[in-house]
Amino acid sequence: IDGAKAHCLLGSGCEGIMMSSDFVRANKLPKLELEKPVILQLGCVGSKSTVQYGLTVKILLGNQKYDEYFDITNVNYYDIILGTPFLHQFEILLDFKNNCVKLGKLRGKGNEQHVYGVQSRISLTKSDIPVLREAWQNRYADTFGDIPLELPPFREVNHEIKLIDSLKVIQYRTPRCPESLKEQLIDKINKYVTAGWWRQMSTQQAVPMLCLAK
Repeated sequence: IDGAKAHCLLGSGCEGIMMSSDFVRANKLPKLELEKPVILQLGCVGSKSTVQYGLTVKILLGNQKYDEYFDITNVNYYDIILGTPFLHQFEILLDFKNNCVKLGKLRGKGNEQHVYGVQSRISLTKSDIPVLREAWQNRYADTFGDIPLELPPFREVNHEIKLIDSLKVIQYRTPRCPESLKEQLIDKINKYVTAGWWRQMSTQQAVPMLCLAK
């Protein structure tokens, strides 16, 4: 959704196309206030909500991008809900027998996506492990990959730990690194200095480092 990954529910029992207000706020998506609020009827008798905002964003479906309008609501657990109008427009078939979603309107490769959810946990076998492993590695590539040698970008909220007494001098025995670990320590120092995580400077005291073999 507009370049961000979204936790999506394909709702065959839902008549709307909705996006969570938390997802809109987290990704700073531009929203439009509706001239006339829309009543959102829920599944239980007497239960309803009001849609006051909406937005149109680009969504990536298969290998193609489409403009889609979303009502902004207090969606629980999911980021977006794609209801029957969306399923009908793109000829989406929910195949519960084979645990997959078939995208009928899309042509070419990638028009069938396997879904592993509550239904599929009952029938998973060892042959499914490679597919699951590859899916998890692709989804969390930023976690499994190498650490980028650079400082992380500043966030909207940045935290810092302030010393209680910055002038206090702590007397302690200067720690020494074992000879067997010196090479690893030097590699770590060079890596951290190159990335800008550490800086070489003169000071009266520093945080002691303990080197342990694992």
